[in-house]
Amino acid sequence: MAEFYDITKWSEKLWFQPGGTRDKVVIENPATGELYFFKTSLLKIQKDYKHEFWSEIIASEIGDILGFNILKYNIAYNRGSIGCICKSMVSEGKNKLTEGISYLTGYDTTYNPEDKTSKKQYTFQLIKESLEFFSLDKFIHKIIEIIILDSIISNGDRHQENWGIITDYNEVIKSIEDIAKKPEKHFGIKLLFSIMGITTKAKRKEVQEVAEKLYLFMPGQFSQIYDSGSCLGREKSDDSIAQMLTDSNMFEAYVRRGQSEIHWESKKLNHFELIRKIKNEYPESTVKCITRVRKLFDINKIKELVTNIDENLPATLSEHKLPLERKRFINKLLTLRIEKLIEIIE
Repeated sequence: MAEFYDITKWSEKLWFQPGGTRDKVVIENPATGELYFFKTSLLKIQKDYKHEFWSEIIASEIGDILGFNILKYNIAYNRGSIGCICKSMVSEGKNKLTEGISYLTGYDTTYNPEDKTSKKQYTFQLIKESLEFFSLDKFIHKIIEIIILDSIISNGDRHQENWGIITDYNEVIKSIEDIAKKPEKHFGIKLLFSIMGITTKAKRKEVQEVAEKLYLFMPGQFSQIYDSGSCLGREKSDDSIAQMLTDSNMFEAYVRRGQSEIHWESKKLNHFELIRKIKNEYPESTVKCITRVRKLFDINKIKELVTNIDENLPATLSEHKLPLERKRFINKLLTLRIEKLIEIIE
């Protein structure tokens, strides 16, 4: 169950500017010295998604229940703002998160996610080819798992910065000589040849400086699933939610419209169509993940989770509780989407 943190007295790290579309700050826990990310809901002109932080928290809890390796998000209050908080997945000086965008643009230099006309290029195929290029194709099943989770929570914003690989600096240094022996596969040939003169006795600082330039080729571990808050109807007003609860056709249409940000051969499909396509190419990984979801799916457990998600919110902040009708909507949405997902392997 989500815990509550009052982080009013925690210190913000203003030198660190994280990405994303929502207000996000890095903040240090004074008791432990550990860094956390605090995020509020999206608020722009004609876009007041005030319940979005709850979507992030619920997605985290649902993902955990269903066996996904997902980052834990909790409730937090910070100087008049309510939002969600998560512990940083990396530690400064020890490891590094390389977001998907680096692998995609490193593989295909023509790909520019800042250009809206390039959106069709953000495909499952591009991700697959990029991972293969960097000898990280063992992680394709992790991408499949993310897409399956997104189908459950109806997340339509799994963009290039919302997945990544964590590399340990010590592992980078150990791998430097192996990489230098195989320059034919990598870009930056001149740099690689210069590395070949570096021995294990070279100064750690010199080796690490070179390793920083080559982190894309280094071994690592796929990160926990993070930044999944664009889901569970967070963009819908309370009035729309109430209307969908009484109109089954409207509700079904909403489910059908939900699409994945990750395209299939330049086409944007709904989550379930995309998973069916992936299943044809990766039947074992797809069936294994969905079978696990089916085994762990307990409608009563999920209903209890969503219903009580805000029970640890202090009474003084009760105006930020998730409305009952929205909880009913989320429960109905999750149940229906999990059922549709399971149908893919039946």
